[in-house]
Amino acid sequence: MQLIQVALPQDRVCVQMAKHVENSGAASSQSSHPIGEALTAFVNQLGRNCIGGIGIDPADLNIIESNSQFAEFVGVKRDELFGVNLSELLPEIADSGMVEDIASLASGEQERFQRTLFVQGEDRSSRWIQTTFAMWDGAGDDDVDNVVVATAVDISAAVTAEQEREQTLQRMEMAQRHSQVGCWELVKGETVGWWSRQLFEMFGLSPNQAPPTFEQFLELVHPDDRQSIVEYHQTELRLNGSIEIEFRRNPEIGETRWFHAQVKAFQRGDETVWFGTTQDVTQRHQMESAIIASEKIYREIVETASEGLTMVDTEGKIIKTNQVAANMFGYEPEELVGKGIFEMIGETSRDDLSENFKKRADGIAEAVEYRVKHRDGHELWVLVSSHPLFDENGTFTGTRNVVLNITHRKIAEELARKADVAQAKLAMLSERERDVFALVVEGLMNKVIARRLDVSEKTVERHRSNLMKKLGVRGVAELVRIAMDAESIRR
Repeated sequence: MQLIQVALPQDRVCVQMAKHVENSGAASSQSSHPIGEALTAFVNQLGRNCIGGIGIDPADLNIIESNSQFAEFVGVKRDELFGVNLSELLPEIADSGMVEDIASLASGEQERFQRTLFVQGEDRSSRWIQTTFAMWDGAGDDDVDNVVVATAVDISAAVTAEQEREQTLQRMEMAQRHSQVGCWELVKGETVGWWSRQLFEMFGLSPNQAPPTFEQFLELVHPDDRQSIVEYHQTELRLNGSIEIEFRRNPEIGETRWFHAQVKAFQRGDETVWFGTTQDVTQRHQMESAIIASEKIYREIVETASEGLTMVDTEGKIIKTNQVAANMFGYEPEELVGKGIFEMIGETSRDDLSENFKKRADGIAEAVEYRVKHRDGHELWVLVSSHPLFDENGTFTGTRNVVLNITHRKIAEELARKADVAQAKLAMLSERERDVFALVVEGLMNKVIARRLDVSEKTVERHRSNLMKKLGVRGVAELVRIAMDAESIRR
């Protein structure tokens, strides 16, 4: 897609119109391109369908016909467009190759071509316009030939939606990269679906290639784990139901990696869609293997692990912990042993902890976020991956837990939320109001701002009053807070 940014200051158009009117007599005496009724009817019919349309003389690029829709797109009155040279109206087209393309239409070298234009008017309004140029076939106009017709469709909504989608994908890819989680989607009955960039990378594949089929995916799985994958694949997954499975990556790809996958099914229109997430849990498996292999190795890992590790008995009391977990809560390991986890949990998470502890007794392992209390009284957020423990008789004896401090992530999420709110508010301001806003936040007086922007002090006062009303604030301190919130995600 070729993009041309075009600005249309009103004074430029007015000057062009004045020259055109002034020279119209001379121009008419020299040459006048006939305008047929069929061409006029065609262009007007386009306008009734919300499509811009113009007729261009390819010899001099003058506009000989236009409808009101095209005039609205470029921010000019329709009557002022007649006789205006297209290259003067849109100066940037000279560097885009459009002039040569129009000439190639007239010579018959090509039948049509398209361009996407970004048009911004003097009132700061802007549009994305998709234009299609072709030769007028002269049907119904015997006296009219050698005319280029251009249609223009406003695709601003589609372009904006695509930009927002791309931004969302970029944010998702960043989040997945940091959390080592990939995701995929497959419509039931199809052989190839969609993979996220992180999932490609987890399996050592290039994101530029097509997602693998199921048979190709099996080649990426450890040979000993392929049968279980096949059995799960053949399971009839109920709508809104889910299945979970853990498997290893094929060691031929590189080092052995453990993945935990969860698959859910949902209805999208007439389609049944399988959506899955795959997380790299290699570190967790390595830790579990070490614990099972030797108590000595377990203790070494416990003391050197970067995550907090705890063991809790059936009454919810801590019986083992490492230094990392103790530090999270402001204790030494020996002080934490014997302490009840329900004493340390925040009130908002207490009911969740009670319910989840019952799940452990039922043999269910899962990762849950909790708000907990530090020794000095402040609260923090932790992610607890909890696994039930059973003795040789199958009796529940407690839980083994990996604890991660996710307070910074939670703070980042809150900052991102505030930033989105602040940026949405600032988006309501005009460009001049945003200029005034930025200078007010810097602490400049109205008089200084007026000189900086080359406007009157009363104009600054008016913009200042308008932006404070739009933002719903009463003072500069609140404006500074909005500015800080809007920039917080960058910091």
